[in-house]
Amino acid sequence: MSLQQQYRDLFDKEIIQKSKGIIFSFCPIKNCYQFNPYAHAVSGSGVEELAELMRHNLLFYAFGEEEVVRFYKEDMFESLENAAKYAYKQRLPKRANITDGLPSEALLDLLVQMYNPNAYKLAMRTIFRQDDNNEIKGYDLTYFTKDQTGIALWLGQAKLGEKDYCKSSISKDLLTKYTKEYLAKQIYFICDKRVEITDDAKDILAAINRINVIMIDQDEPHRIAALLEHFQKSNIKIRIPCLLAYGESSVYSDAKEVFNKIQTEVESIRQYYAKHSYSFGYITPEIIFYVFPIESVERLRDKDRGFYAGLC
Repeated sequence: MSLQQQYRDLFDKEIIQKSKGIIFSFCPIKNCYQFNPYAHAVSGSGVEELAELMRHNLLFYAFGEEEVVRFYKEDMFESLENAAKYAYKQRLPKRANITDGLPSEALLDLLVQMYNPNAYKLAMRTIFRQDDNNEIKGYDLTYFTKDQTGIALWLGQAKLGEKDYCKSSISKDLLTKYTKEYLAKQIYFICDKRVEITDDAKDILAAINRINVIMIDQDEPHRIAALLEHFQKSNIKIRIPCLLAYGESSVYSDAKEVFNKIQTEVESIRQYYAKHSYSFGYITPEIIFYVFPIESVERLRDKDRGFYAGLC
């Protein structure tokens, strides 16, 4: 059995099977962009159940596919709670407090892996540091998919908080983090970080790294042009998943009305981004908005019963 299949089998067992009744997805809405709506369970513990699933996903978020499979073969962890604590304390960088971006990144990672089974890590951003000793900056996740249509590079953004904050922050990211200069800088930085990921990912990054080596003495415009030319020749598409996980308790006030209220939320998000123009010039990316109203962001982040329970 391939490494990819072993990893997917473990993820299915530990996450997807346990997600049933916790996360609900609805039919995506396509217009200029794509909108994927989600909701958590309508119950007194729905937020806490989502938080636990996100916490358990830290094993799959913070480690590469090779590592996850090896950990299972070695029976490394007694439970996913134990694995989450290890990931939080040993693999993830120390963050300021429970208002940091980790929950949003873990949730976006969870949704991408759940609903895109052929998505694999392009680089383990949690273990690499830039000059200021911070994680790889720019994108909250880097994945690739490879199928009969070709290769797609996934460069995601994730926000968790108030609705207006999520909308405006994602919009700012789309305007500033997907220029050709920014993209080239980030991709060249991770291209030689081929550890604990799948062989396909290593091959993709190796090809980019060859360009990086060949063009090392060239000026920035020529280095950027060489990378973009490789993208075009290799038919590498860009997908930008953007998570908006914001507090909206009214969505969950009546279980019978959740579907209709989710559609209302999606439409409000759609109207907001329809007013904005995102010009990328050199590429035509597929922008996917993950719309996920949360009954209570405070409960989701809570140190006693929420995402951070047992971690801090």
